[in-house]
Order: sequence, then structure tokens, then C-alpha cells
Amino acid sequence: MLRTEPDQPKRPADSTVLLEDGRRLAFTDLGDPDGYPLFFAHGMPGSRLEGRFLHIRARRHGFRIITPDRPGIGGSGFQPHRTLLDYPDDIRQLADSLGIERFSHLGWSSGGSRTLACCYRLSPRMDIGVCLSGYTHFAEYPGPRNLIEGTRWPGPALARLSPALVRLMVRVVAWLSRRHPGLYMREATELVSTQDQQLLRAFLKGENFRADQLACLASGGQAIATDLLTELEDWGFTLGEVKMPVWIYQGGQDPFIPVDYARHLKEHLPRASLTLLPEAGHLYPLSESFQDDLFRRIRNQLEHGTARQEIHQA
Repeated sequence: MLRTEPDQPKRPADSTVLLEDGRRLAFTDLGDPDGYPLFFAHGMPGSRLEGRFLHIRARRHGFRIITPDRPGIGGSGFQPHRTLLDYPDDIRQLADSLGIERFSHLGWSSGGSRTLACCYRLSPRMDIGVCLSGYTHFAEYPGPRNLIEGTRWPGPALARLSPALVRLMVRVVAWLSRRHPGLYMREATELVSTQDQQLLRAFLKGENFRADQLACLASGGQAIATDLLTELEDWGFTLGEVKMPVWIYQGGQDPFIPVDYARHLKEHLPRASLTLLPEAGHLYPLSESFQDDLFRRIRNQLEHGTARQEIHQA
């Protein structure tokens, strides 16, 4: 089942908080305002607006979806010299400001590494981590590392060779995409799998997908490159140090994230499960049927206490 545009929420969806270092953190707060909180990490390019993609189904299943802009993206202030482990500290402060003690974390694409960082750093407050087609930790990955990924964003080999070159290339790509948004959208449609093309065409009938992508691209190459490098460089922890339950989902037809990345995560995360979706590409999180299945699975785990029991036994 597809939808072209989520219903608009009945309350203000965009908010900001001031972090301890003086940065502004922008976020959307959607779904069920009284529901169990799920923090969601957007992809790249992406922004806090991706929370709108989950709003309807989250509300129906009783989940609150909180999606922050990462530093320099959208409405959030830039943070120079950022590392991946700065992300869970931002989530901790955001959760504290909202009066949230326990939560789970979902991450799509580039958001997957952010989920794992939260699972490593914030496990006493978390129940479940969910990685939707995320990258693996390249410092531990023995397989091939493409110079340029299918999205035209620099890959891990280039990041290792020259972070400065990564920043330059990202600035150029972001500038071109801002100048020619129609071309950017056409190329995005051509890059994705056949199943993804159906999803993308449905979403392009509305404004949210375009708004999400362009909000990120308008942030500029410096912020985007810094965000990418936190994922492509060493994470500051190993996969084996992530002791809490992690659910990994991966599309078998994903043109951007190889299935081998998901298998590497499954093999090296101590408490991981892998769900391979053979016919899916990269955009399956936009599907209502997938969201229904995922939210039902999360609800089942929370109600039966399985996730919390696994944490305490770790």
C-alpha cells in the first residue's frame, strides 16, 4: 500500500532546543504525542522532515516519532570537528528536554550508524535499536570499499584517502543539486530499484519528499560533508561493544547499500537479528505495509518485555 502525502499533524510539528554547548537543535515531533517515544535518524541527503513519512502509521500504532536535524542540516546549528559519538549526546539532551526517560531508536540509511552509536552510548535508557539499510563500520569491514557510492556521494575509500577531497566533492554535488533540483530528482528516480521507483513516484506527487531533500541540500556542502565523514571514518567504538538488541533490515535490491554490509553487521553485533527483504530496494521504509509490520513488531517486543530482559541479561 502506498500513500502520496501524510496527513498534516494537528499540533506544531517543528521545535528547537538549546544544547549544552549553545547549539540549536531542530526536530519534528510527530505521531502520537502520548505514545511510546521513538527517535528517528534521517538519511543523507535528508532532514528532520523525514519524520513526516512515519507520522500516520506511528500515530495509528501509538508511537511518538522524534526526528532531529543533525548539526548544520536544516534548522540545527553546525558543529565543527564532529564525531559519530556526538550524536547520542545530542539525543540524550533532547530526550532530557522532552522529559523522556526510556525510548528506542530507528535510523534509515546514514541514520543506521547513529542508531548503533545510541545503542553503544545510551543502552541503559534504550529498549531496541533498528537499522534500516544502514552502513557498516568500515574500520572493521574487510570487503571492497567503493570510491564513489551509487548516490554520487563519496565513499569510505575516498574518505580514508582524503577527507579534504570529500569535502570539496560534496560541496560541488550539493551546489549542482541546489541549482538544478529537477535534474537531481530525475537522477534520484533513475538510480533506485524498480520497486523504489513506484514508491518514489507516489511520494513525488506530494511535497514532503522534495522538501526533505532540498532542506538538506540547502544546508550546504560543509554540513553535509561533516555529517558523511562521521560515518565513513572510525566510529570510536567497535560493533562488538554494542551489547543491546539491534534489528537490521536490508533490501535485496538496494543499489546503494550492499547486502554484505547488513551481513557484516549481523555477524559482529552480539545481539543482532537480520531481516532480508529480497524484493525491496532502499526506499521500503516509505511503505505503509512495512511500517505496519515494524511498528507491530516493536509493540510486541515492548509488551512482552523481551528487549528489556535481553538488556539486563547482557
